[in-house]
Amino acid sequence: MNSYRNQKICLEEFIPSRVICKNFPEKSFDLNREENGNYIKLSYFTELHNHTGLVGKKKYELLLPKYVRRNQETFEVLGLLQAEMGKQHDGKVVFCNHEYRLVKKVMEWFEKEFDLPKDSWKWYIKVNINEPSDENYKKEVENKVIDYWISKIGLSLEWSYPKKVSYIKNTKNIQVGFYDYGTLIIEMGSNLFSQILKSFIKNIFYKILEFNDNEVRWFMKGIIAGESNVEVYIPDKRYRVFITAKDPNERLLFQQCLKRLGINSIQNGDFKSIIISKKENNLKLLKQQLMTLSPEKYNKFLRMMNLYEDFDGLKEWRNNLQKPHNKIPQDKINKIIELHNQHPDCPA
Repeated sequence: MNSYRNQKICLEEFIPSRVICKNFPEKSFDLNREENGNYIKLSYFTELHNHTGLVGKKKYELLLPKYVRRNQETFEVLGLLQAEMGKQHDGKVVFCNHEYRLVKKVMEWFEKEFDLPKDSWKWYIKVNINEPSDENYKKEVENKVIDYWISKIGLSLEWSYPKKVSYIKNTKNIQVGFYDYGTLIIEMGSNLFSQILKSFIKNIFYKILEFNDNEVRWFMKGIIAGESNVEVYIPDKRYRVFITAKDPNERLLFQQCLKRLGINSIQNGDFKSIIISKKENNLKLLKQQLMTLSPEKYNKFLRMMNLYEDFDGLKEWRNNLQKPHNKIPQDKINKIIELHNQHPDCPA
């Protein structure tokens, strides 16, 4: 790890010469840049009009660091952003996830690399149920999820936007699960920063195979934390990991990254996924710690691996008594089981 300590990725090549208008993509504006030590000061002007015509100009500015650290944290977060960040041209940076550790990791990276504090983000929580007609139950749900995310992330209520909690319309769910706290969506409105960041992530993604094995591995940890699903079907011993991507080119690149790490996978166009199966491949996921970024998925993956009978490699790993990474603590699991036994009728 010491060899990565002072390495950096230059952001200058991802700065456009013109800024695309977020509402009218056919329009763009000249971008001015000025060197300022380890930062680049960027600015552009838009025209202001009313019914009489042009009435003035509005100036937008951004102080951008020249470099981000080329380390494990950066590649893991870039993988998460590739998996979970909105990619459309809308003038915003949007990230969503239901695991607070992953949201916190992303926010801390932006603060460390771009000097963007936690209160730079607007936020709201999306709950996967119809909006309750019972006002008392609605208040109970909203208090529960808001209190959870405030306690875990340290959100400020004044930065919620457009409202604190939103609901899903096209679902049959009418009650929130006992351990369901919704998905947190964080959003930052900055047209210029959005364009630079999305260009940066896109270029890193499509050039990821030009990086070294560790960087490919770290990037795939982020992808897997954001886009994977662990399938366990005991009757026919179907133990698989799915990685989802609508774009077949993205799926192909995921496969190439895994192949680089010695892991074979197959494409499944029906599910718009690649599938990692067979015990040898799952063992490599385990040994390379590719599932560890998401505690929830890693815990399910470990349960799946424990369903295998001992075989060469897995037995060795077990005998080495390696401590699981990011596994949900056993005392928490015991508490969840205890609560479920006390309230067996509550939805899980």
